[in-house]
Amino acid sequence: MTAPSPAPRAYATYFDSGYLSRGLTLIDSLRRHGDEAPIWILTLDDAAKQYLDDAALPHVMTLTIADIEAAEPTLLPLKTQRSRMEYYFTATPLLMKWVMARQSDPETVVIYLDADLYFFDDPSRVLDALGTGSVGIIEHKYPPRTQKTLAKYGRYNVGWVGIRCDEPGWACARWWGDSTLAWCSDKPDAGRYADQGYLNAFPDRFEGVVVLPSLGFNLAPWNTAKVAVMTSADSVTVSDGDRRDALVFFHFHGLRRVKRWYVSSQLVYGARMSHGLREAVYRPYAARLARADAVVAAAIPPSAVQHRGNGIRGLVSRFRKFALDRVSIATGNAVKVDSR
Repeated sequence: MTAPSPAPRAYATYFDSGYLSRGLTLIDSLRRHGDEAPIWILTLDDAAKQYLDDAALPHVMTLTIADIEAAEPTLLPLKTQRSRMEYYFTATPLLMKWVMARQSDPETVVIYLDADLYFFDDPSRVLDALGTGSVGIIEHKYPPRTQKTLAKYGRYNVGWVGIRCDEPGWACARWWGDSTLAWCSDKPDAGRYADQGYLNAFPDRFEGVVVLPSLGFNLAPWNTAKVAVMTSADSVTVSDGDRRDALVFFHFHGLRRVKRWYVSSQLVYGARMSHGLREAVYRPYAARLARADAVVAAAIPPSAVQHRGNGIRGLVSRFRKFALDRVSIATGNAVKVDSR
């Protein structure tokens, strides 16, 4: 039997020069698994755009926030009313709509990716799980002990969202964009939170919404406490005792460079880094990210880099973050940068 053709897709993401090395590492992970789909990058500063335009990576296109503002005239007036990150969160579904409008095939799935994702297996596995659905979303899968505390950030994570360019998909994208334009705060409020909280309404409000179930989709610091990560000769798998799935992609939320270490946010979520998680997930990612960091540092002067937030902003204070770095390193919840 002939295998079905992969679903047509296009990716959308955004980052500035401070996250450029993560974006490059994400792109590399897609390409390493044979995914040559077009990637649209909303570059959030001049240094990131200049680097990517000069690099001329195959099937990678750049745009700026001015392009989104031109397509959505109601966005620009919000610039003085919202923080920088709130403004970018507002633009997430607008970027999706911008890319969707440039697809000629209504079967194409436009996929938003956070820049700190990394694929360990074929990205087509996620679209296979979506099937003929119009919208794909992924639950945070919080463990019971943190579910109540973290519920205010939404049931679903915005790190991977797929929307097909069909009628139900467009209805969802338009509503999501209208919603973030109306309200998009980085402080949870009555079930709303930034661009992410609106995902809670997708399953009830729109047709064709599929909640993608695999444990290996969007594994992240907030959901690793209840799973085991295992390796074999050619794959990494995730098990919760009842099921076992291939690890397709991991969300390295909150990972920060601290001198010679990459410090994880595992302890923030009460999930210590297991040996399998460290060796099969964090260490290989850190090695690739370190190489990308070196490439970016050689190309862009440090003064031109816009350093983003710490990744766990709002969860710990500056003093506690300093202490957490030391505790994470001492307890094996950090990975040393490979200097080779």
